[in-house]
Amino acid sequence: MKRLLSLTLILALTLCTLTACSSGGETPKEKGLTDGYWVVESMVMEGTEFSGEDMTGIFGPAESILSMAFTEDGSFDAVLFEDFLKGSYTGTPDALSIDFAGEQVTGVAADATLTLTLADGSFVLKQQEQRPAIFDQNAWVTYRPTFTDAETCAMSSFMAFGQYLVEDNVLYGLTHSASLSGGLAAMPFRMKGDFPEFEESALLDGGGLACYLCKDGDTLYYIQNYERICRVKTDGSGREVLYEGPCDYLQLHEGRLWFTNADYHFVSTDLEGKGLVTVVDKEIYYPYFICSDWLVFQDDADDESLHLYNTTHGVETNITYMPAYNPVLVGSHLYFTDLSEDGYHLCRVDMSDPDTFLFDRSDLPLQEAHFMVDEGFFYGLNNKSVAKEDWQKLTDVGAPIEEVEMYLSLEYNVH
Repeated sequence: MKRLLSLTLILALTLCTLTACSSGGETPKEKGLTDGYWVVESMVMEGTEFSGEDMTGIFGPAESILSMAFTEDGSFDAVLFEDFLKGSYTGTPDALSIDFAGEQVTGVAADATLTLTLADGSFVLKQQEQRPAIFDQNAWVTYRPTFTDAETCAMSSFMAFGQYLVEDNVLYGLTHSASLSGGLAAMPFRMKGDFPEFEESALLDGGGLACYLCKDGDTLYYIQNYERICRVKTDGSGREVLYEGPCDYLQLHEGRLWFTNADYHFVSTDLEGKGLVTVVDKEIYYPYFICSDWLVFQDDADDESLHLYNTTHGVETNITYMPAYNPVLVGSHLYFTDLSEDGYHLCRVDMSDPDTFLFDRSDLPLQEAHFMVDEGFFYGLNNKSVAKEDWQKLTDVGAPIEEVEMYLSLEYNVH
C-alpha cells in the first residue's frame, strides 16, 4: 500500500509539472461574473429560438439585443433591444436572482456562459473582455450618485461660495489678520484642545475676495471678485490670471476647470485657462458634478428647478418641478431648499432611481436658503443643528442672523 501511494504521488506530481510547463505557469483562473462583459449568443422568444445571422438579421447587432456588465456591489448595466437599463442581482453565479426591467429573472453562469430564464423565454450570453461599443452610447453607465462624507462636505462648502479651505493645518481664505489689508491668505494654526491658535498669516493674493477655492498639489485655483480666475502657489509665488471676465461657480474636476461665464452659461478650460468650451449653453446656477460626467444645476428659465445633465452625451432631465436652491448630495439623497410663504423648507430627493426621484419635505421653515451638512449634522443659521437622521427637524426662524457656517470638513468648520 505504501508503494502504491508513493507511485500515485509521483504520478500526480509529474502530471502537475507537465501541466504547469504546458501552460507556462499556473492554470488560468476561470473568470467571474464581474470580470468581463456579456453579449447575447442565442435566445428563445415565444417558443422560437433565434441565433447567429437569423437573430442579428431580424433584431440587429448582438450587443444591442442584450449586453450586460455586472459590478461587485450587486448592480449591473444592460442594453436590451437598444434600451439602456440598470438593475440589481443577488445570489451566486450558479444561482442568480436578477431584477431585470421589473421582472425577476433567474440566471446560471458557468464556463463563460450565462443563461437567463424568463417567464416566456430565455437568453444565452457569452462572456468577452472587449467592452461592447454600445455601452459608450449610454449616458447612464456612469451614473452612480453616492457621496462619501468628505465629498458631501466639499459640495456643502462649495454652496457656501467656497471661501475657505483647510489642509495640513493651514486655513486658506479671507485673512483675519489686522496687519493684512484683506485678500487670499494662508493662515497656519495648531490646535490647543478644541480651539485653534493661529500663527502669522501669509498674504497670497491681495487683489480682493477669493472664492470657490480649489487646491491641486501646491497650487490654489480661485475666482477673484467674480471678475477673473487666478491661481497661485501655496507659498505665494507664481500668481497667474487664467481667465478674465465675469465668472462664478468654479470647480476643479477631472483635470479641468469648470465655471459659469458672464451669461451664466457653463464653460470649461484646461488648467492653463486654455481651450475654452461651452458645456451648457443657457443660464444656470449651482452647477456641481456629482458623478464623472453628471452635473446638477438650477435651470433659471425652467422656474429655477433642479436639472440633471450629462456633459458627455447632453442627456438632461428634471430633478424637481419647482424652484430649488443650495443643492447638496448626502449619500444618494440630494438635499435642497424650496420657498414658501412661511420661509424656506428643507427637501430631498432620492437620486438612486432617476425614473422616480422620490421626494420628501420638512414642515418646519428656515429663515434663509442657506444650510450646510457635515458627516453627522445639518446646520442652519446661528449654529442651529440637528443630527442627519433628524434633518426634517431643522429650523432657525425667529432670531437675527448672527452666525453663518461658511466651511465644513470632517475635522474643522469656519463660521
